[in-house]
Amino acid sequence: MKELKPTCAPDGVYSVKRTCAELGISHKTLRKYRENGYIKPINPENLSRPKYSGQAIIDCWKKVTAL
Repeated sequence: MKELKPTCAPDGVYSVKRTCAELGISHKTLRKYRENGYIKPINPENLSRPKYSGQAIIDCWKKVTAL
């Protein structure tokens, strides 16, 4: 997990690869965060290609760094 707040646009839409890059985590860790409810995709019906909003990435970073 990166120490600095993600610089993504809150209204942007991001792929798994870009979301992982913004948070500084692996795709397996992102899957664990999704399963634990720290982040939610904007298209929950398509878990083979989830997309995440920039605001969800920022909120996830805040939740995880507060732990």
